[in-house]
Amino acid sequence: MWFDNIEMFQNNVCEQLSNDENLNKTISMIELITKLQKLGRYDTNIHINDIFSLMFYRYECINLRTFKISNIIEVSHTIEPLIGLLRDPFSVCPHLDQSLVPLSIYNAAHLQSKRFILLSVSAPYYTHSLLSDSTHLNDIPDDNKILPWMYQRESLHENIQNPKIILFDLGSSYFSGWNNDKTAAAGQWFYEYYKRFNIKFDRIIAFEYSLLNQEIVWKQLPDDVYPIYTFINVGLKENGRFNPWTILKTIAQPFDHIIVKLDIDTTHLENILINQILIDSTIHCLIDELLFEHHVNVKEMIPYWDDTSNSLKDSYLLFTKLRQLGIRAHSWP
Repeated sequence: MWFDNIEMFQNNVCEQLSNDENLNKTISMIELITKLQKLGRYDTNIHINDIFSLMFYRYECINLRTFKISNIIEVSHTIEPLIGLLRDPFSVCPHLDQSLVPLSIYNAAHLQSKRFILLSVSAPYYTHSLLSDSTHLNDIPDDNKILPWMYQRESLHENIQNPKIILFDLGSSYFSGWNNDKTAAAGQWFYEYYKRFNIKFDRIIAFEYSLLNQEIVWKQLPDDVYPIYTFINVGLKENGRFNPWTILKTIAQPFDHIIVKLDIDTTHLENILINQILIDSTIHCLIDELLFEHHVNVKEMIPYWDDTSNSLKDSYLLFTKLRQLGIRAHSWP
C-alpha cells in the first residue's frame, strides 16, 4: 500500500499512520523488532507475522558428476518494511490514539530512535528447498553468527568459516554520541547490537568531518574496540583516498560481512556516494548492510533537515533499488 501510494501520502504520512489498521500494524512492528533486537531470531516466544518485508537469496546446488542441479535452496530473510517516514513514527508524529497506543511505546520515542531497524544478525529467515518442497524457520545452528548469504552472496565456499566483520561509520561523531546526546550514538549502538549476539567487529573505520577532541574520542571506546578502531577526522570526498569506497575496496573481500552507516548531513555528497554504490558493482558487491539517512522534503522533518528536492517517493525507490542489489538497506534516523 505505502509504495504504490507514496506520492499521495507525501504530505499526510502521520495522518495515514493514525488509521486504526495502519496504527495497529505499526505498533506490532515496533514491538516485534524491539524484541528481535534484544533477544534475537531464536527466541521461541517470538512469533513472526506478515508485517515484515522479505529479501530473497537463491542457491543452486550442482552435482559435479552429472553437472545437473541437485537442489535449489531459496532463503527469505525478514527486514523492516518501507512504510511511513522510514523512521520510528512515534518519535515524529504527534501522539496518536492513546486508547490504541500503549504508553510504553512513547517511552523510547526519541528523535534518534533506532528500534525500527532490523539487522541481519537478529532477523528471522526461512529456507525453502524448492525441489523437495519443504520450508524451515531459522534452521541454521545459532553458532553461525553471520548467516552465509550475508557474506557470500555470489556463491558458497565451504572453506570460509570466519568472515571479517567490518563497520564503516561515515559521519561517526563520538562513539557514545554527540552534543551529550547518547541516543545519537552510532558506534556504540552497533557495538551493543552485535555484542548482544556474541559478535565482535574485526575492524571499525570511522570518518568525521567536525574536529573532535582526540582524547575524548579514544577514552570513549570499550577496551575490545580500541585495538580495531580507525578514526579519520576529515570529511569524506567524492574521489581519492578519502572516498570511503576506495578504502572499502582496499581492505574488504566479497566474503567479508560489511556494514556501512552513512549520515554526514551533506546531501549533495551523500547522494554522490550512494549513486556510486548503485552503479559500481565492485562497490555494492562488498556491502551487506547499509544504513543511510536520506533527507527528504516532508513537513514533519523540515525543522531538522536542510531544504532538499528529494521526495519521500525518492526514498522508497532508492531503498528498493539497494535491496534489489542484495544490500539490506535501512533508513537511518
